[in-house]
Amino acid sequence: MGRHTRLRPPDDEAPPPPAGPAAGPRWKQLVAHVPFPLMPLVALMLAVGVVVLAYSTQQISLNFNKPSHAATPQDAGGSDGTMSQRSPGERASRGANRTNVTVAFRVASRTSTGFRGTVTISNHGSTTVPKWALAFRVPGGKVRAVSGAAVVQTGPVVHVRSRSGQALPPGASIRVTYTAAGAVAAPVDCVFNRAVCIRG
Repeated sequence: MGRHTRLRPPDDEAPPPPAGPAAGPRWKQLVAHVPFPLMPLVALMLAVGVVVLAYSTQQISLNFNKPSHAATPQDAGGSDGTMSQRSPGERASRGANRTNVTVAFRVASRTSTGFRGTVTISNHGSTTVPKWALAFRVPGGKVRAVSGAAVVQTGPVVHVRSRSGQALPPGASIRVTYTAAGAVAAPVDCVFNRAVCIRG
């Protein structure tokens, strides 16, 4: 057989590119391999990640700026947000006045439509009670009239208070008379100077 002549590529033909990974950033390579139908899902996941990162950063900033303790009305010294204006001696005196005063209810007479009752307020303490207020309720009845004190309210619940200059000195008593309509019943829910009455 004759001699075979080896064909050579033309000198001006560029050699083929070397085999290996494609040049460029890796994320571009990953995106290039993602099927086209999944591209919107990938974009959505990236957007959600950015939003979550921004929200977390904002929460951290807010936590650093939040004060460690918020002032409350109780911190100001009073339950209603105001400072108490009473001195310790005055508060002690008012407490002593409440605990040393008794309130006694009696039925004075009966009528065809109700009854007439009396309330005796006695000071057994050693200090004068300059002002006082009394409230009570008559079960099943209504108080029509009150004498012996300044009347604030009548009806099922009665509110009376001391008149001007009607102080209660030590050892003294004040009698209040009331007329009620309805069945005879002992008053309940008695309150004297904002404390539960001590019955005499």
